Amino acid sequence: MKSLKNTLLLIAVMLFSLPTMAYEMSQDEARECISAYIDRLKQHFGTYNSIIKVTLANMQIDQDRVKVIFNKEEGTFTPLFPELTEGKFKTDAQENRYVNFHFGLYHLTKEVHENPKFLKALEDSKLTWDVFVMNPHQNVPYYTFTLNFAEIMNSLTINNGDVTSDFRTFLSTSLVDRALKSLLEQVYIPHDSVGISYARLNSKNVLHCTMLTTSDSYQKLTATNGMVARNEWIEAFIEACMAKNYYKQLLGVLKTKQPSIQIRVEDIHKQYAPVTFNVSTFDILSAAEQSTTGGLSAEDYIVQQIGGSKQKSKNHGLFMVKYGDIANQIKQIAATEADNSKRIYEVVDEMPEFPGGTLALANYLYNQVQYPPLAAQNRIQGRVTCQFVITNEGKVTDVEITRSSDPLLDAEAKRVISSMPKWIPGRHHGERVNTKYSVPVTFTLPN
Repeated sequence: MKSLKNTLLLIAVMLFSLPTMAYEMSQDEARECISAYIDRLKQHFGTYNSIIKVTLANMQIDQDRVKVIFNKEEGTFTPLFPELTEGKFKTDAQENRYVNFHFGLYHLTKEVHENPKFLKALEDSKLTWDVFVMNPHQNVPYYTFTLNFAEIMNSLTINNGDVTSDFRTFLSTSLVDRALKSLLEQVYIPHDSVGISYARLNSKNVLHCTMLTTSDSYQKLTATNGMVARNEWIEAFIEACMAKNYYKQLLGVLKTKQPSIQIRVEDIHKQYAPVTFNVSTFDILSAAEQSTTGGLSAEDYIVQQIGGSKQKSKNHGLFMVKYGDIANQIKQIAATEADNSKRIYEVVDEMPEFPGGTLALANYLYNQVQYPPLAAQNRIQGRVTCQFVITNEGKVTDVEITRSSDPLLDAEAKRVISSMPKWIPGRHHGERVNTKYSVPVTFTLPN
């Protein structure tokens, strides 16, 4: 009962801390609100921003989207916040993209904080926010990204509705949020008869975790509503958090995000049926204040409870040495299930890349686009934006038109994008993932 009361109190505090969206707003009113915001920013067009080292070139409502263009000079990809991001990105360009993305979120969430109607306008306008960071000399993008309503709500949530801090603090919080997701997916069990084969935090903020064990250890792990399995996972997770120098920040974001953890204990010998136990955020935060294992480390606790030996290392533990073949078979099944979920990312650590880079992509479009004869005859011109998914194998799939120009031009743009060669797939937390991407195709006739 105490756990339920604390959870309800926390939810109530979060709801009152976020801007209210109780009033109704038509789509036209929403667009007018966003237009007013853009008009206020026009005075900053052409201004160089020393924080993210780009120049705001233009911002405008273009049919069904807000188009934002930044210019960035060649050779300026350097770490923007090395004290915060060092070691988290493989290249400076990836770090720049991440910082750029959150700089855009920062300003939109600040506007929401100062003008609560703006959040309703973002939701009801039905506009996407497409950001292009351009090489001004070659007129090709270094990278693009989309700011969506869900990302803005996430930023408001992890900042408890308060975005009055400076950008450095805002970025730090977003990095902690990113680190929390990684930690949730990387907890392991250090024992010779227990191991985690698969863990994934889904889009609904639920961590599905499979804990593999043997028939001999199964009953001890699952007794008393899975007390040993639950306590073992909680302590292992807390130990992983405590290894970070931002431990208190991690607990703060954990309290705000309230992820749900479902631990599925599975007997690799098939003597017992799988069973699932839930771990709440309150359970984890309580354990952070007072250990659930009587002060024992995760390793010592599980040895005391079910016997056996500790693992010698994370990657080559005794469990995998003894039961590796069976565990890998179950792990492959779990991976297949994860693929079937077709999780698609919009923002990843390493965005997909066309073979040869942005210039090669521009050349590909220039050489492959065939101007539709009827469109040329009728002097039809325009820009078509195609959104598609680059799979974890680099294939281009699910091509759709997000900004239409003319049916003839739309069809040609879709044909060219659909026939693109394999890309270098995006990566998130070191793994290749399915990633959403957008590319504009411009049709221009000679004068």
